[in-house]
Amino acid sequence: MRLTVTRDDLLKVLSVVSSVVERRQANAVLTHVLVSAGDGEIVLTGTDLELEVVARCPAEVQEPGKVTVPGRKFLDIVRALPGESILRCELEAGRFRVAMAKSRYQLATLPVEDFPNLLDVQWDTEFSVSRGDFRRAIEKTQFCMAQQDVRYYLNGVMLEMVGTALKAIAADGHRLALCAMETGCGFTGERQVIVPRKAVAELARFLGDGSAPITISLSANHIRVAQDNVVFVSKLVDGRFPDYHRVIPQTVKYEVGLPRGAVLEMLGRVGVVSTEKFRGIRLRFQGATLAASATNTDRDEAWEELELPGPVPDLEIGFNVTYLVEAIGALEEGEFLFGWNDSNGGVRLKAGASGDNQVYVVMPVRL
Repeated sequence: MRLTVTRDDLLKVLSVVSSVVERRQANAVLTHVLVSAGDGEIVLTGTDLELEVVARCPAEVQEPGKVTVPGRKFLDIVRALPGESILRCELEAGRFRVAMAKSRYQLATLPVEDFPNLLDVQWDTEFSVSRGDFRRAIEKTQFCMAQQDVRYYLNGVMLEMVGTALKAIAADGHRLALCAMETGCGFTGERQVIVPRKAVAELARFLGDGSAPITISLSANHIRVAQDNVVFVSKLVDGRFPDYHRVIPQTVKYEVGLPRGAVLEMLGRVGVVSTEKFRGIRLRFQGATLAASATNTDRDEAWEELELPGPVPDLEIGFNVTYLVEAIGALEEGEFLFGWNDSNGGVRLKAGASGDNQVYVVMPVRL
């Protein structure tokens, strides 16, 4: 193998591929990136057996070939080199050499045949969506994923395809998030898949903005997202997501419009006093005011009132303030709807004009 490539082009794709590669793994080849050179480009592949990222980069290939090199170390070297420099790379005597001006590096390699491959999958569903809309759906729901929950099906984001809509749903038993988008595609029947937590985080990181399309492919056990010169493949969570329709109140007895910015500011100030472990805060609707209060084990107290445009139904209810702030913060409009049936059930939070395209449910806590 022998090639030349610009440092900036290589750094761009190597940064994406190396994100799934760890510095230490029980299987040493999983710390490496597979570099394949040929046809005027190099193809970089990184995997941890659950995720695989493949990225393409233009290069002048004098001699095609394949090699595996330590991913993070290779990234550190390329990142440290001057911008716009030209790198000369070659494989010689089992060592991968990188040269630029008077700089020389040699990296150890491992057998190419030991590198795993997740791309040999039969895809049964494929459709295109706006990358910006898909990224938004992921970002607006991922904070509600569970973390290392024994209910493994909650440790990710569920994607539901029905009609012409794609919905992203996440829940951790204390809260739920739903963000829907129109795809322009007609899905046959209804399908649900669960994307694992690490894959969701990587997707949110590498997906770009704008309306340019990405292609999503599904198999029984995998999802593939293709964007420009990058292909992302992940295993799916083998399980069934709970019926989220039973968690979201379809109708509520009471619903009030609240100013998003003012409520967030009030919760942020009062929440400073809440206990570090439980983060409890109490809300009280009475007359034309919304009051927030919090105490802690040191007997510190905080109380603040917000004047509302008109009288609202009485309610006194407790929440984890972090859950409430994250949900309200994810809403995108100046006013949001706060709906409930009683003080024992979850409250429904919706953006005023977005209808059911963005919905959050936060369960109350006893204080």
